[in-house]
Amino acid sequence: MKLLGIINHVRHRQTFRMALLTNFTREPVIRRLEARHGLIRPEWLVIACLEYRDGSSARDICEITDQPRNTISRGVLALEKKGLVRRDPDPIDARRTRLWLTDAGRRLHEEWTASGAAIEELIVSLLSPEERMQLDMLLGKLCLSLPSIVAARREMILDEAGSESAYGAPPPYGQMDGHGPIDGRGPRDGATT
Repeated sequence: MKLLGIINHVRHRQTFRMALLTNFTREPVIRRLEARHGLIRPEWLVIACLEYRDGSSARDICEITDQPRNTISRGVLALEKKGLVRRDPDPIDARRTRLWLTDAGRRLHEEWTASGAAIEELIVSLLSPEERMQLDMLLGKLCLSLPSIVAARREMILDEAGSESAYGAPPPYGQMDGHGPIDGRGPRDGATT
């Protein structure tokens, strides 16, 4: 790999390294499974979220993944046609629909996670048990800090652009108030201001 020398020369070494590992580990698994099963990335996101919390709504998935509503809705419709997801009305709130993985959806998720786990083991096998624990702790800490990271990123983008209507300004992490890109009315969905 000719470009490995770059990892020590970029200003943002840690994030560059995380992205590099992702590109060479997760991406091939996803591309192979996409080709084998005809699923696109938003569909995988829906499956992953339902494996985590079966019975979620499409809106819940949008909030978890920070994906536009129309992207997740198309993913849900495609998965339903493929027999991997089913919908049921919410017994408490008739306006909501709950989504559930079918047995076929669960089998597909198991295949996906088994491939990912094998690649992860290949990577972490290079580390001592202590280093594995430390890596797990550090990655967990960074992931739990996402709300503050996203808020700081938003402030940086706003400072650079000078206004809230700038493309690329992300919504607050976990936004649930029904305004902005998460509910499908933001710039990521092609809306104009």
